[in-house]
Amino acid sequence: MGTYSFRTDCGMVRPINEDNVSIVENKESGDILMMVLDGMGGHSKGEKASSLALNIITERFIKMKKYRSIRRIKAYIIKAIKKANREINILGTNNMEYHEMGTTLILVILHGNKVLMCNVGDSRLYTTIGNNIYQLSEDQTYVQFLYRVGKIKKEDMAIHPKRHVLMNALGTYPSVSIVTKVFKKPMEKILLCSDGLYNMLSDNDINIVLQMKLTTEEKVRILVRRANDNGGMDNIAIALWEA
Repeated sequence: MGTYSFRTDCGMVRPINEDNVSIVENKESGDILMMVLDGMGGHSKGEKASSLALNIITERFIKMKKYRSIRRIKAYIIKAIKKANREINILGTNNMEYHEMGTTLILVILHGNKVLMCNVGDSRLYTTIGNNIYQLSEDQTYVQFLYRVGKIKKEDMAIHPKRHVLMNALGTYPSVSIVTKVFKKPMEKILLCSDGLYNMLSDNDINIVLQMKLTTEEKVRILVRRANDNGGMDNIAIALWEA
């Protein structure tokens, strides 16, 4: 069912890598889970939040029964995400070492010819159709909100002083809002990434690499290298699947 590769990198500036990434297969159903998480809180906090969420959701997915309905899969995985949110929030509330930690989450499950997306925060889901790239997720950030309600122009988003402010994250509150979408058409490529990639490379720059006649693993390596060549201002996490 296609080829895939994933990688995370500390970047050129941050002393600690708070990003996490994974691609796993459910042996019973053949479904594939792809995840990128960008931890927040600094020092060990962000890494703890992203790794805790990844482990909880992955464990639940591996144990998931074979469901025919994407609706059943969505209900199952949302429970896993909510469990991760509770565990992160409880740890951050009860242990000052992890106070105010959290993580973004962009997740997809490949089920037959359908793709389920779950999104919390500003890590992204991209796909390609022909030679064009499309962002299928919406950043849950303050500047995205301002743009959506017409307060700022699109070109202002990249330079706004509050462009890094998240409106939603996993673990920061006892409950969490999860955006879900189901895409019914098979996709040529699925790219998940943290902002450490898309803040260093434009969508067009990313697409140039995706269109190269190289292996999936080689494309992931090139994307990481080019993000670092452009400054590597943040941790980088990438998961790529190709039909």
